[in-house]
Amino acid sequence: MSYSVLERTRVEETTVDSGLEVRRRSPVWLLLLFILVGFSISVAVSMLAGSSPYGVLIVAAVIVATVPLVALIIQATPQALASARELAQNWTWWHPLWFFIFFSMLVFRIRDVGEAKANPLDAYAMIRILPEAFVALTLIVRLILKKPNWLGALFRGIPGAMAIYCLVCIATTAWSVNASWTAYKSFEFLADVSLLAAVVASAEGFFTYKNLVDWTLTFYGLSLVGVWSNLPIWPTEAMDGGRLTGVIPVEASNSVGTSGAVLAIIALCRLMPVFGAAKNRAWYMLLLVFGLVSMVMSKTRNAEAAFILALALIVVFSPRLRKIAVWGSVLVAPLVAVAVFLDDRLPSMAWDMVLSIASRDQSDAAVGSLSGRTAWWAYGIEQLMHHPFTGLGAYAAGRFAVLGKLGVGAAAMMHSDWIEVLIGTSFWGLIPFAGALIAAWWYLYRCIRSDVFSPDQRQLALELFALLGMLTMHSFFNDELSWHCPLLYFAILGYAEWVRVHQKSQLSYALEQRPL
Repeated sequence: MSYSVLERTRVEETTVDSGLEVRRRSPVWLLLLFILVGFSISVAVSMLAGSSPYGVLIVAAVIVATVPLVALIIQATPQALASARELAQNWTWWHPLWFFIFFSMLVFRIRDVGEAKANPLDAYAMIRILPEAFVALTLIVRLILKKPNWLGALFRGIPGAMAIYCLVCIATTAWSVNASWTAYKSFEFLADVSLLAAVVASAEGFFTYKNLVDWTLTFYGLSLVGVWSNLPIWPTEAMDGGRLTGVIPVEASNSVGTSGAVLAIIALCRLMPVFGAAKNRAWYMLLLVFGLVSMVMSKTRNAEAAFILALALIVVFSPRLRKIAVWGSVLVAPLVAVAVFLDDRLPSMAWDMVLSIASRDQSDAAVGSLSGRTAWWAYGIEQLMHHPFTGLGAYAAGRFAVLGKLGVGAAAMMHSDWIEVLIGTSFWGLIPFAGALIAAWWYLYRCIRSDVFSPDQRQLALELFALLGMLTMHSFFNDELSWHCPLLYFAILGYAEWVRVHQKSQLSYALEQRPL
């Protein structure tokens, strides 16, 4: 008894001491925070005050928003740290491999077709190859040791459809316009799919996929933090053409917009969950603001349109958001009617403003051609007509047979997954590729609508359903699903596969329990 009292006293003393220590240190952290805020305001003033007629107003709005933002950051920080600790406590063998895949995706230089042909394995290329080689070697060793035996999962279900697509890509090496390029890219993508299969084979249930999704979202957040950190160092390059862009590593505005949209969608889903209760509100509110600001600053029309589609999907399944949308429309409609009655030019002015935002100061020809994409796609289809049953080689057709001939060799891809897959592999690759996507849509929808699954499982399905809607729409204008490596898409496919297997096992159990 005396020992217990003594230990409790020590714990209490430690707690008091810790609290005093925190109170002593808190002014230091607050001082650093205020210094950071002051520096950020100074950078904003220097960058925006003279950049546009509304620069001063923008800076004023930023300063006014700083106080609530700082308060939100203070509230969100402990929640973010708690989430990070939870992720660290559940660290397992595939976490570093998933990170190596992400690291291999980072770009540190842009080169055209001629440079790629002349020196395909330069120093920067090794930054991509070495992490991928480590992942492939680790998977082979684990397969030999059967930890886990992931080969069966690779050719079963949704990962199996992606594996068949990879095998078709490898087969096109025989007639590719650049055989070595097709071979490497195809095996690289097969290694990515194999890692997904290994995660599926070793998954311990729903929590594994929740952990996988959160780990993947961490990469999106880190990439955006890197982009914003470039802004005060290289302000001109980071705001290339008035659009937020990553300098080191290189990250296109389209990618920045997509990352912002992804974070905003997931934050909105978790702030207003359809199933279960909301947690870490301050953290997800901060994430929502960060994602929306990044998306808007990137001026990416594809990401903005895809975000609206994802938002519509969330509203469809959320009674609370449907009610907000209906009552919001009811309240706003009379105000709009009165404003139009007082000034009938408002509709045309609003439409002109929308067109101005959508056009991004581009010419009508550039907007009509989707920034030149339609010309690329038309020429790609024309090239495919010469080889309609084989394609021109996976991952090489777009870059070497289309973009290189059109004089845009600095572009690495066709800016459309479907055109890229079609001209590279013909319909042989398109069928399993589309099959995996359709299956993911179907099983996520089944999970959302089924009472067999728990509220947390259905909530994650809804989040991924919205993200899949965004990625699907984006895939028509960018390479989001077929290019190394669509980590978020793979996480979605993995969860859809878990839903498929779980639902099948539940059905088998119900049949076994049915009385004869």
